[in-house]
Amino acid sequence: MSRRFGPPPEPIREVSPTTARRASPPDTADALAGLSTINEYFAVGTGPFDSDWRSVQQLYTDPALIDGIVERVQARIGAAEPRVAASILFLGFAARLWSIGLGAVVGHGLLPDLAAERLLYRETGGQITLHIADPVGWQGDDLESMLADNILDGNLTPLGAALQPISRELLRGNAASALLGAAREYDRHRATISPGPGEQMARRLCEDERLSGTVSFNGHSHRRSSCCLYYRTSNGGLCGDCVFTHTPDTLGRKDAS
Repeated sequence: MSRRFGPPPEPIREVSPTTARRASPPDTADALAGLSTINEYFAVGTGPFDSDWRSVQQLYTDPALIDGIVERVQARIGAAEPRVAASILFLGFAARLWSIGLGAVVGHGLLPDLAAERLLYRETGGQITLHIADPVGWQGDDLESMLADNILDGNLTPLGAALQPISRELLRGNAASALLGAAREYDRHRATISPGPGEQMARRLCEDERLSGTVSFNGHSHRRSSCCLYYRTSNGGLCGDCVFTHTPDTLGRKDAS
């Protein structure tokens, strides 16, 4: 894993499970159903679907589609700038992907296929939910590497490109923060002693070159090197891992993004 994700986009590398074997569809569906009980970020539907659902691949390639979602996110969170809404959309979408992928690998030894052409989404008022009609997955020894490729190269790279212009380093920081947040929620659900298995995996994944330098660790805590801009929303403040320790003056300063 030698490439950082982010625009300009490169050809998406397909997952190549050279050391993995296909998991049975029932096992994959059962794992996803179990994860969906944790919270909304781990939730993904499976099976037949209606016309309300769209392909995630279309989200990455249709400018009008994603611009409309950014506008609705902007209205929902009360952001004055579209880039703030784009950042929050990316952060929430990344959190969903990491939650599903990491939770399945850590909890079930199984990686569901989260390729954009398999994933479906539905959006209402800037809120996104996910669905997989025919869930498939892998089991084996190299699932962490495959998870990183699936999410970073297969999803977050094209999503970041579709949301341009926005800081590449901000999006990299969002990806790492979402990963660590997903791990924390998974371990909390499992009631494990820190660092739990989710956090341990997340920290290893943060060493990937595509995420390196986005966060610094101090014992069991971490701080990111950029800001997601949430403080620029109507009811926003600083996230727990923000690069800032005090809400910055929004006038006459350059953002750490």
